[in-house]
Amino acid sequence: MPSESNVLSDVTTETGSFNYANPRAIHWGAGSLSQLGSELNRLQVTRVAIVTTRSLVDEKKLLERVRGALGTAEAPATEVIGQHAPMSEVEAAITHTTEIGVDGIVSFGGGSAIDAAKMIAVRLADRHGLAYRGLPHVAIPTTLSVAELAGSAGFTDAAGDKAGMRDVRLLLDSVIYDADLTLATPMHLWLASGIRALDHAVEGFLADGAHPFSDVMALESIRRLFASLPRAKAAPDDVGIRTENQLAAWFSFTLPGASASGLSHAMGKQIGARHRIPHGVTSCLLMPHVMRYMERIRPERMALIAEATGSGKDAPADVEKLIASLGLPQHIADYEIGEPELRRAADELAGRYPAADLLEIYLAAL
Repeated sequence: MPSESNVLSDVTTETGSFNYANPRAIHWGAGSLSQLGSELNRLQVTRVAIVTTRSLVDEKKLLERVRGALGTAEAPATEVIGQHAPMSEVEAAITHTTEIGVDGIVSFGGGSAIDAAKMIAVRLADRHGLAYRGLPHVAIPTTLSVAELAGSAGFTDAAGDKAGMRDVRLLLDSVIYDADLTLATPMHLWLASGIRALDHAVEGFLADGAHPFSDVMALESIRRLFASLPRAKAAPDDVGIRTENQLAAWFSFTLPGASASGLSHAMGKQIGARHRIPHGVTSCLLMPHVMRYMERIRPERMALIAEATGSGKDAPADVEKLIASLGLPQHIADYEIGEPELRRAADELAGRYPAADLLEIYLAAL
């Protein structure tokens, strides 16, 4: 088996290009919410819409902390978005924020709220005649899904199917990783979104092409997630450990386009919205089985992942053990999905990968 240094150094001898596609400013650590006012001032924002979730509205105290950190900006609107970002709710938020007038967006919550906020920011910018960018957008994530790092957004259409868009204008201006604001996030959601981050790192590392910068970050993300997620489960209120989780998740997504279009992600999206399964859970269900399939195609890369996951020999098994140790779901059948539904999903997704291969993976996860 080639050593990590040999494989990673091989790609540096090739020609290539890399576009860093993360937000310009990223703040982290307990108390970093204090940066919100200065970020809005830097972006010349005076009136924001806060895009968030029902659970955080009900929580009240955390939302008030965000409002209290706006500095000189005011927040005349709070837009509530449900799981998988239903487009009907996004459209309603666009209509409302257009009526009241805002010049910036603050998203506070998980991936659905952040993706919805991206779309709102771009649509409002279009109405302001800003064809070259979305309205300024600062995200305060409360999960590890790292939707805040990508210039893309997912939503659910009227039929309940998952859809998405990619536009450089969707990319945020700033992210604030304040672990204090994540303590109300249920531990099962926190850990499942951490597995989603692990999925980003694995799929980015397995992506086609040469990507030496993100390779280093992906392997470090895998190591950090394996080390820190079990510690988060053991100490749910430790903000230091949660910050470690957030940094590891950030490192997982320095190649967002390739990571988000990987096979595990695509297969998860195919069944997630339709059957109301959260993104993090679809990664728990599918990632080890996709990894076993990809091991046939990219065995040298998978061997390097195994070094990062700890065993040095069986990365998919290491991931399965991690998911089990965190008490997260592992079987699609638990969601009342059977072979007919999986066959339909495989047929609809077939293209680059044959439907028979996709069905094999789905059934292995059943």
